[in-house]
Amino acid sequence: MRMLPKCLLAVAVTTAAAALLFDRDADASAPAKPPAPPAAIVDVAPAVATSFAPRHWAPGSVISRDDARVASEQGGRIVRIAEVGTRLRSGDALAVLDDTALRLREREAAANLGRIRSQLDLAIRQEARYAQLAAQQNIARAQHDQLQADRDMLAQERASAEALLAQIRHQRSQMVIRAPFPGLVVERLAQLGEYLAAGEAVARLVDTDDLEVRVRAPVDLAKNLRVGGNVLVRVAGTESVNTISALVPVGDEASRQLELRIAMASLQLPVGTALEVGLPSASERNVLAVPRDAVILRREGSFVLRVDAADKAERIAVETGASLDGLVEVQGDLRAGDRLIVRGGERVQPGQTVAIQELAQATAMR
Repeated sequence: MRMLPKCLLAVAVTTAAAALLFDRDADASAPAKPPAPPAAIVDVAPAVATSFAPRHWAPGSVISRDDARVASEQGGRIVRIAEVGTRLRSGDALAVLDDTALRLREREAAANLGRIRSQLDLAIRQEARYAQLAAQQNIARAQHDQLQADRDMLAQERASAEALLAQIRHQRSQMVIRAPFPGLVVERLAQLGEYLAAGEAVARLVDTDDLEVRVRAPVDLAKNLRVGGNVLVRVAGTESVNTISALVPVGDEASRQLELRIAMASLQLPVGTALEVGLPSASERNVLAVPRDAVILRREGSFVLRVDAADKAERIAVETGASLDGLVEVQGDLRAGDRLIVRGGERVQPGQTVAIQELAQATAMR
């Protein structure tokens, strides 16, 4: 009878040991819990409520308001012409033509005028004497009338000779081709010694101080454009605000574009410089906008990563609209002031903790 309690005690100890071993095996076979991912270092920028005026960027070029191929009113051989690169004032000689023939014609016309004046002086004196004789009835009235007619004819011949002499002198003055405005000689269209026909261009003159921008824009933008309105001019990565100085609201039938001119108040660029002009393409409106770098484009759609109060990332689907100055118009579950990841969010998962790095600090580290 004493052996039974000892057997029962041994069985109990064996059962407890087996249970303990079973629990250890069960814990070893259970899957291990993955560690939480480390906080991602990101840069953030806020969503903003702003006024938005979308722009259409059109190519343009710098032109001179005064750019002419200066021509001659008279024909002649060129005896002097300004060199390329010469800067002229208004009225300075651009080219000189040989005026020998006109000088001889001027001398001939002047001699003819002198002859007519002498004849007219004689006719005037004779008419005065005949007038006295006619008053005394010593000559026939018809003789006096004939002298009056001869005097009047000589007076008309004198006027004609004076006009001819003035015309020849004017032609001589046109043998010096003068600059119609201040500018720079940029091209010779005729050379020294060549014969220049009347109306033929001798040189190209460009005023490099009075400049403007010429740009062509779709006719659909005409309702958003006005003289005096502001536009953006972008050249070599720099943008400046300038004013529309002229608008031609007539579209070309082939290109469906109209022309406008931009005043060059703050730009000093060579003529012919290519640039871009930002023209308003829609009326100004209030929108919610986010930095362009905050929008992540995927095949399934666009979204942003917002950082909540617990510094965890959450994915917000958005629809994008127009863009301006690095901002993109968006529609979605966002509010002005929301913190959005703009850098470092490529591998951030929704719900992951992030460490926010100031943009200025990030720039300094780079």
